[in-house]
Amino acid sequence: SFGAARGDTDFYTFGTLWKGDPKKLSGFDYTTEMAFQTGQVSGRDLTAFAGHWATGYNWLKHSWKPRFGIQYNYGSGDSNAADGDIGTFQNLYPTNHLFYGYMDTTAWQNVHNPQVNFSFMPTPKMKVMLDYHLYWNANNADAWYRANGTTRVRGINPNANSHAGCELDFTVNAKLSQHLDMLLGYSHFFAGAYLADTG
Repeated sequence: SFGAARGDTDFYTFGTLWKGDPKKLSGFDYTTEMAFQTGQVSGRDLTAFAGHWATGYNWLKHSWKPRFGIQYNYGSGDSNAADGDIGTFQNLYPTNHLFYGYMDTTAWQNVHNPQVNFSFMPTPKMKVMLDYHLYWNANNADAWYRANGTTRVRGINPNANSHAGCELDFTVNAKLSQHLDMLLGYSHFFAGAYLADTG
């Protein structure tokens, strides 16, 4: 994704994860995850950062256990493909549709991703979720990457609008037995100006 290889790939990721228990915080929860990367990618110097910040409120005494939350995800992008350095966060072991939209359009790199989340459990074995995602490129000198972290959605256009679009996800997860879950869902992507500007 970054041009012809100039050397080896060998980098380190340093991170931290903090979580707050709603049972100890009167129904409120929070998650803070941050990661910093340094090293080499295809012989280019890597310096990158990503973060995830979320908070929510859980109605613990309600039988359906509803939760409303907001979150923001960020992955750094590269500002200059020709300078020999890489600022694009390397998305490790991507399982992104659980976190950045079920349609798998977006990786945890070169992205601003605010979200609103709502969920409830009408039965102990069924969870209903509604998630609304917004996407912007962190840097238009870099690409919009799909969930696998390497495939570009569009060619790079530094003059394009950075708003990639929005996604609405409605999912129902039912535990049918000890060894079998079923997930049903509907998703819709609302294209942003970035897609029009890049063809």
